[in-house]
Amino acid sequence: SERSATGATGATTSPDERKQRRRSGPKKRSGKGLWEFIKAMSSQRYWDEYFDYKFNDIVKTITRVREIFMQEKMLVECGLPVVIMGDLHGQYYDLNRAFHKFNATVDGKIKPGYMTHRFVFMGDYVDRGKNSLEVLMMLFCLKIQCPKSFFLLRGNHEARAINRVYGFQQELQERFDKSDAHELFTKFNELFSHMPIACLVGQSILCMHGGVSPLLTSLDDIRNIPKPMMDPNTNQLACDLMWADPMIGLKGHTPNMIRGVSIHFGEDLLDEVVQKCDLRLVVRGHQMMMNGFNFFHDKKLVTVFTAASYYPVRPNHGAVMQVNKEGRVGFKIIAPPESADGKVFRGAHDDANAYDTGYQRCTDPPK
Repeated sequence: SERSATGATGATTSPDERKQRRRSGPKKRSGKGLWEFIKAMSSQRYWDEYFDYKFNDIVKTITRVREIFMQEKMLVECGLPVVIMGDLHGQYYDLNRAFHKFNATVDGKIKPGYMTHRFVFMGDYVDRGKNSLEVLMMLFCLKIQCPKSFFLLRGNHEARAINRVYGFQQELQERFDKSDAHELFTKFNELFSHMPIACLVGQSILCMHGGVSPLLTSLDDIRNIPKPMMDPNTNQLACDLMWADPMIGLKGHTPNMIRGVSIHFGEDLLDEVVQKCDLRLVVRGHQMMMNGFNFFHDKKLVTVFTAASYYPVRPNHGAVMQVNKEGRVGFKIIAPPESADGKVFRGAHDDANAYDTGYQRCTDPPK
């Protein structure tokens, strides 16, 4: 069978020729060769098009990055300075725009941001957008090349039950034949089960995709979550870290009726977690913010969402958070494109996130 993704232009070779080309394709990439592959992927011509990935290259990448994730705990740790990114949802264009904001001149040459900074990504790499595969392959190759400079957390969309419905499976089926798409879909989701779900930055900033939990009484609670974890719903703390949302004016926590899973948490629960875990800030993604980021409760929590114009009809800005070596926080904004005409928005469409222009307010006064 042909094992090449559909490129930006149609294939002109015969199936036998393509099969032979795959058999004699590139060898296992490492070192300089992997940097060349990363550079090719980051070429601006692919920011909004498909890169012509070979099936075997994808499988090798999955195998190598899986070995790295298997060695990481559910809670990873990194130092300062660092760049923190929120949801990307297959918007490879925005990933590259974000990287370019951190380009630096080294020895008279411009080096891309992914070679000059440390990064934490808070999940939701797939679904909705056009280029989930490009986002994954770029970040996985960077993780292989620089495992201590790229920390990739798991979001709620890195779960089979979600990415089967909201676009990732559909993208693979569009780009590969049926059997190869199914195999890749299975391998990616098995890989996701080994990813960490939280990162402690500079010993005092806790990053996760969703939010805090009443079950979070110490950082060891996160460290002790078992891996691998195919279904996050089997562990309530993990589920909350990947799904929970803050709610203004709420006392304690309440079931998250909008998402149908996990909880909404109030300011008092956030205070408890910050105190018990000795934190100064909680950083999370999971909700689209029209300005790209939004603080909550005296700047003890901030939501960062990196994908601009996430909904084609809603021109939200994206944002990237930067923490310098002294721990000061700043943001770089990604403007929405002038037009979202023709934007791909895959997967089942529902109103579960229709409120994501800011935080929900509790309709019942605190008791």
